[in-house]
Amino acid sequence: MIRDDTRQTIKFVIWVIGIIIAIYIASVAIFYGAGSQSRNNDREITKLANQKTPIRNIDTYYHLDRGVSSYSLKGTSTKGQSYYFIYLPKSKRAYLMPEKKGVSENKIRSEFERLHSNQKISDVNLGWYKGKAVWEVTSQNKNNDYSYTLYEFKTGNEISEVANL
Repeated sequence: MIRDDTRQTIKFVIWVIGIIIAIYIASVAIFYGAGSQSRNNDREITKLANQKTPIRNIDTYYHLDRGVSSYSLKGTSTKGQSYYFIYLPKSKRAYLMPEKKGVSENKIRSEFERLHSNQKISDVNLGWYKGKAVWEVTSQNKNNDYSYTLYEFKTGNEISEVANL
């Protein structure tokens, strides 16, 4: 009798371990699959930037969807010049902008922090909005309410702000 109980316990433990392993593998597959579109877009924009622009080294990827989905990156040329590249997949349009012809992410962050000291920046993205390049700053206040602030890429001027969402 003791042997039957031991065998049943061992079978039960093996089943539990098998189920845990199956759940783990399924969750890894789901998370990997969920990120595949983003990885594909990053590969596509990298390929375009390397083929059509002087950008050879990629520093940062961005994604913004404000009515128009846009994928962007910041990179440098072999001469060390910094550029931003924005690609609009739906219209197949692309824009290359030297960093010196606009406002950098660091300047946008500094300006936002200076004007909104009570908010913490969650994310900064470069993208396309109403026919021009923009920076979007996502932030949270102390009540965990989100705010979204748009700045023009070329001037750094604030375009709009949606607060306390």
